[in-house]
Amino acid sequence: MSKNLILIGMPGAGKSTIGRLVAEGLGRPFADTDTAIEQAANLAIPEIFEAEGEVGFRVRETEILIELCQRNAFVIATGGGCVTRAENHQILRKNSVIVYIERPLVELSLEGRPLSHAGNLEAMYQARLPLYRQLADFTVQNNVAPEIVAAHILEVIHEAIGY
Repeated sequence: MSKNLILIGMPGAGKSTIGRLVAEGLGRPFADTDTAIEQAANLAIPEIFEAEGEVGFRVRETEILIELCQRNAFVIATGGGCVTRAENHQILRKNSVIVYIERPLVELSLEGRPLSHAGNLEAMYQARLPLYRQLADFTVQNNVAPEIVAAHILEVIHEAIGY
């Protein structure tokens, strides 16, 4: 199957760690949108937020999503807020199977995540939850070791769609 596998979820939910493991299990390349944004901008995400605000960051994020989602057979970990822009929904859906990584708020990693520190994490979660659920083809709980979550994702997508 040449479709991409895209991981969505709150910042710090484990998308990058789990995504790398899933990519390894599938023998497919891995991409992280946040890393790609930092490389393209030659700036860390907190620096981008400081210089351009969230709006500037989201524009960069959409550009990277367009680029990455045009590829085939990638595992892509997205930034937690990519779902907040309606124009990203069609980009994410194109040629992709989407997995929502759900993790309890108290277990989210907040390091290097400007918006997670800036506001009310519960309010952010409540605003994004319907978007994650709307976009997801599958939802997987991340409340155990990343290797177990990755193995579960591999099992679910293999059984459901032969991926």
